Amino acid sequence: MGLTNILKSAAVVLRTWTASSGSPCGSVTAGRPLTQLVTRSLSVRSHENFTSQSVRQYAQAVRKKQEFQSQLQDLSPSMLKPEYASVPLAHTVDDVVKKLLTLELASHSEKLHLKKEQLVAKVRRDENDRSSPEVKIAILTAQIRNFQEHLQKHPKDKANKRWMLMRIDQRSKMLKVLRRTHYDAFEKVCQELGISYTFPPEYYRRATRRWLAKKALCIKVFKEHPDQEDQKSRQDNPKLIDMSNPVTHQPAAGSYGTNVQTGEWSTGLCSCCSDLLVCGLGFLCPIALGCYTANKYGENACLACVPGGMAAMRTHMRLTYGIQGTICNDALMTCCCGIFETCRMAREIRIRNGEA
Repeated sequence: MGLTNILKSAAVVLRTWTASSGSPCGSVTAGRPLTQLVTRSLSVRSHENFTSQSVRQYAQAVRKKQEFQSQLQDLSPSMLKPEYASVPLAHTVDDVVKKLLTLELASHSEKLHLKKEQLVAKVRRDENDRSSPEVKIAILTAQIRNFQEHLQKHPKDKANKRWMLMRIDQRSKMLKVLRRTHYDAFEKVCQELGISYTFPPEYYRRATRRWLAKKALCIKVFKEHPDQEDQKSRQDNPKLIDMSNPVTHQPAAGSYGTNVQTGEWSTGLCSCCSDLLVCGLGFLCPIALGCYTANKYGENACLACVPGGMAAMRTHMRLTYGIQGTICNDALMTCCCGIFETCRMAREIRIRNGEA
């Protein structure tokens, strides 16, 4: 089949040639070999087929790599190395030696070290600063940009990419802490090093279709029955605090809870004759009277022997019975008028209990 098509195309070419030149077929074939004619016919046929067929884009256009400017471009080759910059003789040597002292023949690691020092000099706090967060961020920035430059040339270097991501994560954490603790230094570091800080997302969970549908269903149910879940939780746990009437005002000075202290002591400080039993016990043994008072108030009897115990009990008693006063006044009264104040506290307890 293929041979038949070749012969037919050769015959068509011969006829066309003879018609245009006006010579017989024998003279054409005598001047030109048959193989050349067949080859020409094949080329004409293939050209016709190529132009008639639609273009099929089997191969994609080659994407040009984005040009990545190296951070070492600003380092001039004629710049002396840091260890030779302060030597006066380095400026007067011949060209061959000067090439060894400058960055013209320096290695990549030496240039990177010089770049780190330049970035550190922009953000350091003083000349001897080598451990501050700003210096560490500058060193990490130089390393990250070196890794990025390497990845532009070698995009399949997975180890280099992993190291770069580790440095980026470490720098992000340090920037986050610096932003919270020292915002002025954070702004200076971002401005000097050319860092664009973006805030991390508030929610890290991947929003799948199943999760979005579940969230939409929960929102719909909550809007239709807003109080149903609250009532169910209260039935399951009756100890929950009722927030229907929240407290909007905190207790101020001179108040205890919702009780306002406006009352007075039932007896005076020196009203000893109003209760002879209490006064006699206090005169004979003041410690026994303190233990008796603490026991009658519902506390441990040893409270009277604890330093500051009676002052604390007087404050609690005053707040419970709604008596005016302050904590400072309670401490002064129990310290300066100990036996008299203990007698008054005992009399107050007996009066409140209906025993006197």
